[in-house]
Amino acid sequence: MTLGPKPNTLDKLTDADYKNVDCLMCHGDGYKRTVVKDGDKFKFAPAEGVDIVKVAQSAQEPTSVMCLRCHLGAGGGPNAKHGVSPTKDTDVHMAAGIQCVQCHTTEKHKLAGGADLKAQDLPDVKVECSSCHTAAPHKGDAAVLNDHVDRIACQTCHIPLIARDPTLPTVTDRDWTKSVLSEKTGLYGPTNKMANNVMPEYRWWNRHMTTPPAPVGSIDDPAAKIMAWKRANYTVIADKANNQPIYIKAGVYNVTGDPLAAAKKGAADAGQQFSGEITGKLETMVFSLNHQVAPKEQALQCADCHAAQGRLDFVALGYSPEKAATLAYLTVPQAASATSAANTPKSLPTTGGEVGVALSLLGALGSLLAAVGVGFAKRRKA
Repeated sequence: MTLGPKPNTLDKLTDADYKNVDCLMCHGDGYKRTVVKDGDKFKFAPAEGVDIVKVAQSAQEPTSVMCLRCHLGAGGGPNAKHGVSPTKDTDVHMAAGIQCVQCHTTEKHKLAGGADLKAQDLPDVKVECSSCHTAAPHKGDAAVLNDHVDRIACQTCHIPLIARDPTLPTVTDRDWTKSVLSEKTGLYGPTNKMANNVMPEYRWWNRHMTTPPAPVGSIDDPAAKIMAWKRANYTVIADKANNQPIYIKAGVYNVTGDPLAAAKKGAADAGQQFSGEITGKLETMVFSLNHQVAPKEQALQCADCHAAQGRLDFVALGYSPEKAATLAYLTVPQAASATSAANTPKSLPTTGGEVGVALSLLGALGSLLAAVGVGFAKRRKA
């Protein structure tokens, strides 16, 4: 959003920082910009064909289109990071014409952040479903689902898959040790593995995060709910001598495609000790899912979770094997429907459901044998 130099941190902002803000990125309809060379440096400038005066005269409140100018590309490409960038075809709120700032409210140019952000402008303002929806959102025959609200986040059922838009796949794996040249930009970037319709991962979350990003919470935490997440694997550049990640110089990497050269320059600029040899180190990051909310007809059905091959690994979530057996073998109102099938990737993770079925069958068999034994004893007495 800036016009030139990188701004100072929030606690050290100056007048020069505020004057460096490109207001039209958020407030200019039809505004686009590009990078141009200014002497031996580069700077942002309006893109070719943009009438800067006309755009400035039509300044308005930010629309979702304006927000996505930056946020769609977070993580190095369209929909790369969280995997659920909203579109009218994949998100019921955007389809209804709801704008980003209606949920991410503002106070004097400070925006309420969402979910798993570490630093937020308005940390006391929560952006969550209950800001608009009641604590008992399900009506009629579906009212039984309200029993889930206290311990299951809305997103868990209402975001059935990640990257449902076929034109916007998301990154599942990224390898910085293997650079690849982009024919479109002429610059190098890391090797990415992309995918659509990715199965979420389900974890307890109390709205706190670790670093690297991962949710904090457990079944014993009353503030935690089961939440849907995207896991991505990153092979980062590390020092071969101690296997610790090394800062890299992005410009060197982008221009040369040489991971070692980028590491040498990055370590030197950061004052980081570096042996001069690199290796790859696998790190994982877990990102929350809050957009691409599907129509209610496409939400998860009972049998998507409460079944032998259901999505939720109840044992891994902290339930006892006995409780997990009950949860994985509940009698549900209907079998897995066509909607459930549409929400199921080609392969499902192994869960505690199979154990649950076995335990439930053994329990039923035990009850049956006990009943038979009582009946046999009564006949003998007779």
